[in-house]
Amino acid sequence: MTRAFLALLALSLAACAHMPVSTMWALRNFDAATVDPATLRAAITLPEALEPQPGGVTLTVGWWRDGEESAKHEAKFVLKESSVPQDVAPLADEKRAGIRLFVYRVDPADYAEIRARQKQFLEEKARNPAKTHGSFGVGAEACRRDEFPQGPLLTTSYLRTEPSGAYLTLLKNVDLRAAVTSEKPLDALVPPCEKFATRAEPALGAR
Repeated sequence: MTRAFLALLALSLAACAHMPVSTMWALRNFDAATVDPATLRAAITLPEALEPQPGGVTLTVGWWRDGEESAKHEAKFVLKESSVPQDVAPLADEKRAGIRLFVYRVDPADYAEIRARQKQFLEEKARNPAKTHGSFGVGAEACRRDEFPQGPLLTTSYLRTEPSGAYLTLLKNVDLRAAVTSEKPLDALVPPCEKFATRAEPALGAR
């Protein structure tokens, strides 16, 4: 599977942010096709006024053959927030005034399906080693609880691939304002969190 693309921000920020060289070096032997999903942890820092959207932090696993990109085999899994001390403590220094930290893990209910898709990819790769490609990424979408603060809206993303390993910085101090386009203004990029609470009410009442 593709080792390189492991970005936490699904906000088209590739042009204005770079993965640190130290992270690229640390990930040189990382194999997404064999990594145990139970060991993966992801984290993100956001300004105090922002937080991840409900269900908005996801793991996407996919593979495809050359010439068949439109028939890509892909699945998306919603990650679960973690407050376990051993998951949060290594990033304690990142919790500063005005900054919130969110840590995530794969839902244990999804382990079996993720492993099955990894196995499927490896089997296909064995049949067509030069024509089969994989993707593995973590994405996050934010919402705002309050008015946007003045200045940059900085966020940093992290990944841990081993139970006792360190968190690797994926994208550091990315300004969400830099992702704004004429087609997608800041209000659409980071909508009010109340929008999602309102949307959930009918579903809850219908149960």
